[in-house]
Amino acid sequence: MDTSKEMNMTTATILTVDGVLVCGRRVLLIERTKAPFMDKLVFPGGHVEGGESLEEAVVRELMEEVGVEVAESDLHYLIELSAPGRDPRPGHRTAHVYWMPVSEDVLASAMAGSDARAVHIVDLDSLTPDRMGFDHYRAIECLRKILAN
Repeated sequence: MDTSKEMNMTTATILTVDGVLVCGRRVLLIERTKAPFMDKLVFPGGHVEGGESLEEAVVRELMEEVGVEVAESDLHYLIELSAPGRDPRPGHRTAHVYWMPVSEDVLASAMAGSDARAVHIVDLDSLTPDRMGFDHYRAIECLRKILAN
């Protein structure tokens, strides 16, 4: 068994992105179909592919996971989620979370795609940490502060 390869898998930093679609004080979340955090609410997102910027990855992931097209110019950086152990899978996953204001029509057009059992439009103030997967609730807290100003 090649332990050096195994060690690299557990110590490698893996870049991920998440996109938060916001309309007023409501956000779009997806219900995960697989572990980790199966059945929990999370932001649409995923891994950054080779040669892709963070913003390009957010645009791609939103299209793949909920069928919503957004422009890179509409993205606002929200927070980096990088605590060790935030994701129980091998490797150290660091998530860069972006948010963007969208219309009611955009939220209504969203459909569950890859990795999503269902799309949920949820009032920002009704969310609690126990309903959410990963450490996405930290991003909700940050978004609440931004929208309060």
